[in-house]
Amino acid sequence: MRIKNIGLFVLLVALSVVAEAQILDDSTRLVYGPTSTQYITVDDLKQSDTLYHTMDTSLYNLEKFLLPRGSEVDYQNLGNNGTALKPMYYDIPTMIGRTTGFHAYDPYVKTPEQFKYYDTKSPFIDLNVVFGGKGRNMVDFAFSRNINPQWNVGFDITHVSSEKQIGTSSLKENQVKSTAADFYVYYRTKNKKYHAMFHAYTNDQVILETGGIVETTDQTDYYLYQDADIYLRNAQSFDKRGRLYLYHEYSLKPFFEVYNTIERSVVTNEYTDTPLDESVDYYKDLLIRTDSTEDASTMTETKIEAGIKGRVSDRIYYSAYVKRRDLDFRYRYISPFENVGENYLGGDIKLLVTKTNELGGRAEVMDQGNYYFTGYFKNSFLRASYTSSLYEPSFLADRYYGNHYEWDNSFNSTLANSINGSIFFTLPFLYVEPEVTISTIDEYVYFGYDQKAKQESDAIFVNKYSAKANLTFLKHMHLDNRLVWNNVSGKGANAMRVPDWNYFGKLYYSNIVFNDFMEFQLGFNLRWQSAYQAKAYDPITQQFYLQDDFELPSYFTADVFFVMKANDLSLFINVEYLNQGRDQGYFASPYYPGQRRAIDLGLRWMFFD
Repeated sequence: MRIKNIGLFVLLVALSVVAEAQILDDSTRLVYGPTSTQYITVDDLKQSDTLYHTMDTSLYNLEKFLLPRGSEVDYQNLGNNGTALKPMYYDIPTMIGRTTGFHAYDPYVKTPEQFKYYDTKSPFIDLNVVFGGKGRNMVDFAFSRNINPQWNVGFDITHVSSEKQIGTSSLKENQVKSTAADFYVYYRTKNKKYHAMFHAYTNDQVILETGGIVETTDQTDYYLYQDADIYLRNAQSFDKRGRLYLYHEYSLKPFFEVYNTIERSVVTNEYTDTPLDESVDYYKDLLIRTDSTEDASTMTETKIEAGIKGRVSDRIYYSAYVKRRDLDFRYRYISPFENVGENYLGGDIKLLVTKTNELGGRAEVMDQGNYYFTGYFKNSFLRASYTSSLYEPSFLADRYYGNHYEWDNSFNSTLANSINGSIFFTLPFLYVEPEVTISTIDEYVYFGYDQKAKQESDAIFVNKYSAKANLTFLKHMHLDNRLVWNNVSGKGANAMRVPDWNYFGKLYYSNIVFNDFMEFQLGFNLRWQSAYQAKAYDPITQQFYLQDDFELPSYFTADVFFVMKANDLSLFINVEYLNQGRDQGYFASPYYPGQRRAIDLGLRWMFFD
């Protein structure tokens, strides 16, 4: 039945493409399209850049619809779409104040900086649909239109669902259900002196937790997938987000503009296991109830920022601002962090020394003494930067009381310094970019072997070396490579677990055929990772913690894909983990097998009239 559905899907799309090719000639082509539909972001306006971006209609990486695959950040995951994620490599956070500490689902949340505010000459629809193999599906429907040249409104609805990949109790058992919706408005006056951007956003994610396969599982039974023996059958995690956001600015002169941001957000995290199965040896302690677990936390935040900014002679950009955060963080069972106020001063500057040489920096300080500073230089072949930060521990790291854990800490702020540099050059057939990042971290906060928050008093040194090499040969063949080597040292190195080696490759053929009507790519996505003692995952607190019992073996995966585009319709077919052998697989995290072989089908269809 599955093969018939795939065949029918491909046939219908092929017929629609042929029909569209027959009826669209030069005399009937629509006036509107990707070039007439443009967008701008909050960051653009904040940097006094009012040039609009054109729509990205590229086929490149269209088949990578899964967040861990398509993101610019490398993540450790749990082997299924929509489950918990952790950045594989350390990166200095830009937030120096308090956070919830529950960050496993942050990558799935749309940030204010990711919103696109359109200027559409006609009603615009962007439809993305993915029928992922093994029950991993996604639908994203975006609509935008101009009411008049000054007003634009739009909305976006995204739904993601994933069936359980291990330990299913039925043929089709959902593990992840996620629905996000937003509504936005963009307004600018006729003289373009005043701009306003507003959005309302909500994201609701529900995850059926498995706890991974049972630790006593024999190695010969590691890859039973649906028939695997797992720890948890009734446990669920809930991640709920809501946000109201307004940014507006007024330009008195190009070199003097005033702006203001107001943001109100609510983040709720819950973990439930009802009823508790006494026969399962998963929980170490039962501190509140013996029949069920219902742990929860909620953070409410109001953030107001006001500042000045501007551009001088098209060579200098500057900004200066004050910011206030008011936080209220509440657990279900203990006293809350109430009336937490944080005050900030900050600013940034960019100096275009010549047409190809740019200097810049950003600084932010907090009334408690925390700070963030970064400075950079870049030109046509070199990028270099230095970053230093002193940032606050999270609410979760400081205090927690739930059905299975309890702690009350007084951690210091974490101090981190990083130097980054890369050189790059381009030839007609080759792009090369080696990069090095050297970081030191003091007072690093992590979760230890007992799954509780700890602070490492000894310094950690991280050296990360990477190289990109993208080769074009035989006119239409492409080989893109990225190799990463990471070394963690120092007395505190055990607190940070990172694989020594990672390789990401893409070998593909690209061409435009049928009188320049259809563009397509056919190729392989390649992935290799060396063995390492990865951190295990605890769904109770959404944290990855230290363990020494399970070494993630090295693995290599190869996916084969075909992507095509005809006018405003794009289609992809992807076979994930093509090289999987019988009764074989790999692990994404300790006791969590990675995604087994699956066939994914997807399309992107844009409508401009």
